[in-house]
Amino acid sequence: MNKKALILAAGLGTRLAPITNDRPKSLVPVNGKPILLKQIENLKLNGIVDITIVSGYRADSLEKAVHEKYPEIKIVESVDYATTNNMYSAYIGIKSMFPGGDIAPFYMMNADVFYDSSVIAALEKDSRQNLIVVDMGRYIEESMKVVEKDGHIVAISKQITPDQALGCSIDVYKFGADGGKAFFDCCVDYIEIKKELKKWSEVALNDALAKINFCACPLEGRWLEIDNHEDLAAAEKLFSE
Repeated sequence: MNKKALILAAGLGTRLAPITNDRPKSLVPVNGKPILLKQIENLKLNGIVDITIVSGYRADSLEKAVHEKYPEIKIVESVDYATTNNMYSAYIGIKSMFPGGDIAPFYMMNADVFYDSSVIAALEKDSRQNLIVVDMGRYIEESMKVVEKDGHIVAISKQITPDQALGCSIDVYKFGADGGKAFFDCCVDYIEIKKELKKWSEVALNDALAKINFCACPLEGRWLEIDNHEDLAAAEKLFSE
């Protein structure tokens, strides 16, 4: 089966200005390699070639950079990027990937995380269907944290306390057909029913955890979420070897 991946890349990246004045956050380079192109490489190295990207801010720059190297990759533009959040990006991305509504397994990630291809390799070799990559035992105030109970993840949010947290999510997910549908249904509830367009995708995922079993896939390799100039400097140091 052709494995699919969805990369959420609509964000503005204002904390990385002036670098992001003329490009989206996902095209900020780490040691010369744009974050988004590193993610695409990671997927392709692991045999995942059916990739959809949701663009937004500076969509023209993103499309040019991606299609110069990978003309086959599908790009869906979120024209409402300035008034929505990444749950909306996930919603329109999944609708584009599965236009008939029959959701198949897929990977999903935020386009501001620079990480090793071993992260995807670990997800590929894990036979479980619904997985969240977790940096086990790590606690970062800014990051999404997860809570585990009886071998399953029961909560994901930034508000989880150190004594509750199993570790940090690195914003890379593997959905089986059932998990993907539960997640998408929760996105639909927020966006179409409640008209709440500025939620994080993890808010819908947190709701889906009550319906479908998700497990932690322990991080294999390095990662860093890049939100600001300090993060960028730390990533360049971490990935300098």
